[in-house]
Amino acid sequence: MINSSSALANIDPSSAGFDVDLDGFIFYKNSLLFLPPKERGAFRLLLSAWPKVVSKEDFSKNVWAGRMSDDSLARCITRLRRALSYTGVVQIDSFYGQGYRLAILSDKVRRLTGVPATVHVPEKSDVVKPHAALVEACIHARQLLENRSLDSLSQAESILKNVISKAPGYMLAKLLLAQYVADRAFYDGNIQRSQIDDALNQLRTVEVAEPYLQGLQSQKGYLLDAKWHFDEARVTHRQALQMFPDDDAAYYRYGTHLIDTNASSEAIRVLRSAVQLNPHSPKIAVALARAYACENLDQAEVLAQARSAYSSHPDSPAAYLYLLYILAWIDPQPEIAHAVRHFVQKDRHAHAFASRAVAYVLARCGDHAGALEIIEKHSSIHGIHLAALIAMGMIDEAMIKVKAAAETGFGVLPFSLIVPECAELKQHPDYPEVYAKVFSRMPSE
Repeated sequence: MINSSSALANIDPSSAGFDVDLDGFIFYKNSLLFLPPKERGAFRLLLSAWPKVVSKEDFSKNVWAGRMSDDSLARCITRLRRALSYTGVVQIDSFYGQGYRLAILSDKVRRLTGVPATVHVPEKSDVVKPHAALVEACIHARQLLENRSLDSLSQAESILKNVISKAPGYMLAKLLLAQYVADRAFYDGNIQRSQIDDALNQLRTVEVAEPYLQGLQSQKGYLLDAKWHFDEARVTHRQALQMFPDDDAAYYRYGTHLIDTNASSEAIRVLRSAVQLNPHSPKIAVALARAYACENLDQAEVLAQARSAYSSHPDSPAAYLYLLYILAWIDPQPEIAHAVRHFVQKDRHAHAFASRAVAYVLARCGDHAGALEIIEKHSSIHGIHLAALIAMGMIDEAMIKVKAAAETGFGVLPFSLIVPECAELKQHPDYPEVYAKVFSRMPSE
């Protein structure tokens, strides 16, 4: 089967806006394409071979050093197509048994150059390009952030601060550091609220320098969610999607915003779009499964979604933990507690949400002593273990945690108040006051 455009474009990649610098980094209209090494190498081959087909043997030799499988190439091309989709001017055609070819969509290029764009992107950037090693460092830092373990988050922070100290004008590094701050606010709250404000201020400097940097608006919305300014966040998330309608990260962050604001039905629709754009992301798959749980659907459907997330990402600690979490919620059994203990022994630092999920599974399956040990060891003022406390019938203790978390003014508490496993909190006499405080800045619609 051949997936091919109707005709080869008579516009070359350079004329369409693509350029490869001396360091091998690829730019589109003078903006860096933020591509991991494999995708970057594959795209360089496609650009240099245009308009010819690049064989699988060439990909294997030049990108994988001869150690490539068909599956790894297919995954790479899928990710590359997604990364390039926002440009709207290229297509990667597949030729069964042969390889892939880059096609420039000439009609799209002419339309984009002949009609004023909704969002004007300057043709030239005054931003000085940082050293290639710093660009590589940022790519590595972003991969560490995606790993979502506490160790990887700390490594990413160190790398990004080092990059910024050496290249203060590198806006991409500042954008990623803002992501780190928001991630820590939601994962374990081991930051200060002032760091969120500082990150938002940094993004204002980014906006002045590179107002159309992909991810900027989405990241602002993410930080606003972290400090519970949901009214501002919703506007910002929608601006992000309007500017970059094919950005899966923007859909993901908007979807989590919708979950936190008790709009799980809309969150399901948005996160489905994110999964379609990036089927390789376990965090998006897990977020979609969470949205189904928050929608109060039939437990069989909720479990099916959790199983689907895990089957699609069997190597993801997050997907595995979430499946155990849902199994414990629906039908707590000693085997589930045993599985989560094994997880802790094998890879206890694999995911930032581990202590929250592990404590809940143990509590739900009757190992209260084990759950309390986890809660004490990984204590947090942000109430990250509310579900475990409620599972053990410690409602008053949970409410004490909720009140303390509400005073901080940031973090994961809104999500904890929304999820069904914490529904018993709603019966507590102090719940209305806390709810009003946490959700004081909700969208008007």
